[in-house]
Formats: sequence, structure tokens, C-alpha cells
Amino acid sequence: MTGKLFESFLLTGLNIRKYGHIKTCKELAQEGAKALTIDEGRAKGAVAILDETIFRKIAKVEARARNYMKSITVPWSSSRNNENGSRISGNEYLLSPDVLVEYEQQMTKYRQEWEGLLEKELFSKWDKLRSEAPTDLNGMFQEHFIPLDELRKRWEWKVWIKPLLDQSNIANDVRIKAPQEVIDRAVAEAGQQQAARISNAVGSIADSVMNEVKEIVDGIDSYIYHDGDSRKGNHLPKAKGWEKLERMAERIDQWTQALDDQSLTDAASQIRDLVAEIRQLGDGSLKDARAVLSGEDDSKRQNVRKKLTDIQDTTAPAMNRLEDFLG
Repeated sequence: MTGKLFESFLLTGLNIRKYGHIKTCKELAQEGAKALTIDEGRAKGAVAILDETIFRKIAKVEARARNYMKSITVPWSSSRNNENGSRISGNEYLLSPDVLVEYEQQMTKYRQEWEGLLEKELFSKWDKLRSEAPTDLNGMFQEHFIPLDELRKRWEWKVWIKPLLDQSNIANDVRIKAPQEVIDRAVAEAGQQQAARISNAVGSIADSVMNEVKEIVDGIDSYIYHDGDSRKGNHLPKAKGWEKLERMAERIDQWTQALDDQSLTDAASQIRDLVAEIRQLGDGSLKDARAVLSGEDDSKRQNVRKKLTDIQDTTAPAMNRLEDFLG
């Protein structure tokens, strides 16, 4: 299985380096501690030395780029749960060579938009911002208003793409010169890390399926028939919802050929069958998908709901791989 994986995909990621405009302020922390009557060691103070609006605009472009990247890749580096229980992905993603040209073109567009915003909103105004800083900030933080050429160097956008290497084969690397015990331990650790990453990739796909299916199930569960007005309180999926689920099946087919997870393969087949059934309930297309499920007769909705929960059950083993990995 792993051989096909390493032959079929690339690794990619997006690294962004930027100028930090939030600066710590000891005086503010001291005042805050006094106001709250707490120990100064527990108080933190910070000041935005530049208008937050600039950085919000830039951050939106960065978020769109990352969301796009995540939409056509699968996480490879280890995910983790943050303190709130939300899953945070690492910065390594599996990329299919089939979408490489599209990916590079789209990420280039995002980079150009990002660079354009920097030029328009920050670099072109920097001399003015520097001259106004002593007044705006009461003479503080002036050391952070560096020359423009230095400021430019603080910003970098780098999309990287590299081969996906099979780490479990490091024992065959002729460059390794170490005692066999050390090599064996390194091979074992590499194999464990690689297995975890594969579980992470499979589980991430399963997580996407579960979320999409749950949204449709929730729409069915919350639906209440209203005679004469099928729109009122109607959260049943429109054509776009079913099309999104259908595209997910196509994505599963693409990835599971290399990841070799039978539960996801079976789930993709069930999704295609269900979407085909939704088409048959209408006029052969999905444009009437909501209307055909919005009638007074609840049996159609419950039949669809049952098939959706079957998809969830089929997907569960793949989801368990992610949960086991996250611990």
C-alpha cells in the first residue's frame, strides 16, 4: 500500500513570514495589574503599533489561500487537538500531481494579491506611518519603525512542493553509518511516524465525509412540513449540497487508491448511489433536490436519512483511525 502512496503524491505547504505589529508593553501590564489588583507577573500588556485594519485585510488573503490548499489536499503532518478540543493540522499536505498545475496557478494568484495588498496598504504608506508614529504612540515603540527595505525583508510568502519520501526505508540509505541498534531504532520510529501520518490522512478524509453527511441529516431532522410554503424552516440540501457530497466521493476515489482504506472506498460507492437516487426522484438532475424531499410524505426523507446514516456507519472505521491517532 505505502509504495503506491509514495509514487502517487507530492508534499506541499505554505510558509508565511510577517512583521509582528503587536508589541508587549510593560507599563500597560503594570496598570492592568493595579486595576485588577493582581500580581504583576500574571498581567500581560500589548499594543498594536499599526492599524489592525491593514493586517486583517492581509490575513483574509492568507486564510483564503490556506483554505483552498486544504480543499484539494489531505493533511500529512501530525494533527493535534488544541486546548478547546479543536483539531489543528500541521503544515504538510499530500498533493496529487493531477492538480499540480491548477494548484500552482491558484496559489500564485493568492501570492500576487497578498503582495499587492502589502504594497498598497503598508509599504507605500510606511514613510508617513514612521513620521506619524512619535505622535500616535506618544514617543514609544519607535525602534520598531525600521527602514522600508528592512520591513520588506520581514515579509515572505513561500509555497513549497517536494517529493513524498518513504521514511520507513531509511535502513536502505547507504549514507547511514551507525551501529545496527541505532539504525533499527530509527527505522522503527520512522515506521511509527509514517503509520500515524497515514492514519491522519485517512481520518481527515473520513472527518470531512462525516461533517458533510451530518449537515444533511441535521437538515432532515429539523424539517417541519408547512402546507403551501415549503421554504419556511427548510434546511434540506439544495442541489449544491448534493453536488458537494458527490465531489467528495470523487475525491475519496482519488485518495483511497493510494491510501488503501476499504471503508472509505465503500462510503464513496454509497454516496454515488444515494446521489443517483436523488436525481431519479426529480427530473434526472439535482435542481429539484430540495423540492422532492419537501413534501408532506415523510417516508422519502426518512429513506434518505437511513442511507446517510449507513454512510456514516461505513465511514466510522476510517474515522476511528484518526481518533486513535489523536488519542
